[in-house]
Amino acid sequence: MKTKNLSNDRNAHTFLSKVMMFFFILIITSIQGFAQTLSLQQCIDTALVYNRNIKLAQQDGLIAKEKNREAKSTLLPKIIGFADYRYYTNLPYQIMPQSAFGGPPDTYKEIQFGVPQNLSANLQIAMPLFNPSALSAIKTTRIANELSGIMEQKTDEDVVLEVSNAYYNAQILLNQLAFMDSNITNIDKLVQTTSLLNQQQLAKGTDVDRLKLQQEQLKTQRSTVFSQHQQVLNALKFLMGKPISDSIGVMLNENPVIEAALQGKITTDLLLIDKKMELSLSELSGLKNSRLPSLNAYGIYGSNGFGTTGTNSFFNFHPIGYVGAQLTIPLFNGMITRRKIDGKKIEVNKTIIQKELVAEKATLDKVNAEMQFNIANANIATVKTQIELAKKIYDNTLLQNEQGMATITDVLLADNSLREAQQNYIVSMVNLRKAELEYKRVTGNLISIKN
Repeated sequence: MKTKNLSNDRNAHTFLSKVMMFFFILIITSIQGFAQTLSLQQCIDTALVYNRNIKLAQQDGLIAKEKNREAKSTLLPKIIGFADYRYYTNLPYQIMPQSAFGGPPDTYKEIQFGVPQNLSANLQIAMPLFNPSALSAIKTTRIANELSGIMEQKTDEDVVLEVSNAYYNAQILLNQLAFMDSNITNIDKLVQTTSLLNQQQLAKGTDVDRLKLQQEQLKTQRSTVFSQHQQVLNALKFLMGKPISDSIGVMLNENPVIEAALQGKITTDLLLIDKKMELSLSELSGLKNSRLPSLNAYGIYGSNGFGTTGTNSFFNFHPIGYVGAQLTIPLFNGMITRRKIDGKKIEVNKTIIQKELVAEKATLDKVNAEMQFNIANANIATVKTQIELAKKIYDNTLLQNEQGMATITDVLLADNSLREAQQNYIVSMVNLRKAELEYKRVTGNLISIKN
């Protein structure tokens, strides 16, 4: 009679478990129906368009481009129009030798020249013929513009890394929730079975209490993990540039990991240090070129007007025009340029050391990342096998308990082993995702992440 009741209870609980699992899947499907489920690549594509850090980097690129255009404009002709009107209440005096008018030598007389009204309207054009400083500035700003482009690429990679980490964290927490829901279903079934046995005086009341305690602990843990999952989703939405009020979800299934060795590319860190070196050398060349002379051509064309007031007033205009050239030669500026050159040379030497450091670290990171990825990839297969084995042990222990061959303590130990295997799987998944991202980063393949 006991075996028959247990068999009926087992069938009823199995049916109840299937019904609860059906409703759980239905709830998850309904939630995902309201929340937009996005793949990793969809999140990355959205972030590359709407992320604010990327927009700021793009603005920096536009600024660098305009500075290069500004530097090029210094070589274009400059045209200036100007007008000047003067009314002298007192005409200026000039000192004239009296000998010019038949007077004694070494004597002088103050004489006023000109008319009260003077008006000039002129057009001036200036054209640089040779300006080494301007040429150096054009080259330097061009390199700075290229450096800004690499910085944009670096920002893109940083955003991809942040989005991928957030997505993987959300996915891992979602898997953890799935494990917890399965464990809660199992413990609910076990509580009901043990409570029924207790009513038939076939199980202890303390066994029921222990199971209920574990049931409440699991539900509390699930609430905590669910809250963490929502926080990670909010962080993901922020990185994507989406409103926090939007509802999104991540895919429960794993993304395919790296199946073969990625083709190594030059990383942005190496590109940045190379371009910084080029920029420093260009700035050094510009400082040296500032010692060279510059030559400008210019010309003026216009009209000057002179007139008086009074009864015999007049105002006459006379044309004026001339061309010329101006040579500017820096001779001595207090050793300022020399000190700037010495400082820039030190900066170049510092950049050389930084380049060597970045290159060596890139090689080291690549070796370590490949090793870490291979280990993490092997571990994930091992823990999957451990979960299957722990699940098998739990099911067998549960069956033995229903047949009176195992105690509740044995069931709890098997349940703890199953949850420990599940936790090991979560840890291994975290390590695999971190290793995967790091491997792609050090090989220059972050932007090419596909889902």
